[in-house]
Amino acid sequence: MKLLKHILFAALFVFSGINLIAQEKGQEEIDPSKPTNFYTQLINQLEYNSRKSGGDIMGYRGEIQFAPSESHLFLAELPLLYNDKSGKFGLGDARLRYFYLPYKNYDKFIGAFGPSIDIFMPTGNYEHGLGSSSWLIQPGVTVGLMIADWIQMFPILSYQYTSKPSSDLIPEELKKDQNGLSFQIITPIIFSEKFFMQVTPVYTASNFGDERQDRYIQELFGQYKISSKLQASFFYRGVFEDEDHTMRLGLVVFL
Repeated sequence: MKLLKHILFAALFVFSGINLIAQEKGQEEIDPSKPTNFYTQLINQLEYNSRKSGGDIMGYRGEIQFAPSESHLFLAELPLLYNDKSGKFGLGDARLRYFYLPYKNYDKFIGAFGPSIDIFMPTGNYEHGLGSSSWLIQPGVTVGLMIADWIQMFPILSYQYTSKPSSDLIPEELKKDQNGLSFQIITPIIFSEKFFMQVTPVYTASNFGDERQDRYIQELFGQYKISSKLQASFFYRGVFEDEDHTMRLGLVVFL
């Protein structure tokens, strides 16, 4: 609980600073349908994860995105989860991300380009079914393809490094570092000025070793504009081979 209090206090401090900086950008038109448009925002999500094994997980996922300019995006994500099999509630695996966008010109076919790095930290308790007990580090690169006015695609290619698990519940012979890659294509579909969706097929090969763990994953994301600074969202992620399905309902506050 002491750690959680420190985290919440730090988040409040960062949130206050972000709000002051973001006031200067308050009159800009907001178009979050393209992942290469950066905005300072607070995202609150209720989550339910149905899994074949290990217990179902539900809870709250808070995310802060800070965009000091059109070229830089910082993200911090903190989940508070409950596992119905273990009956335990606590902190899940936290996430940090940095995205740098040196080029953006939507009048060109290649409308955007930039590298990013995603880090998932093993802050969740593996024994309670709330974490992975491994670090996941994903450096990647994003390209924006402006195919037509009505359709754009944003391919993302990432290298994946998964560290050796630290939990004593995992047999020692299974504790190995893993190297792999993932490839996804985010395709925005704009239905109106208020509502858009993103359809994202994902292919992952998380282990190039002898025991391949290739997966096809399908993600769907939608967002509806309630007001100029407030939007509602939903998210679905299906890992069909593992019978793993995640659903989230969110409220997005642009700062």
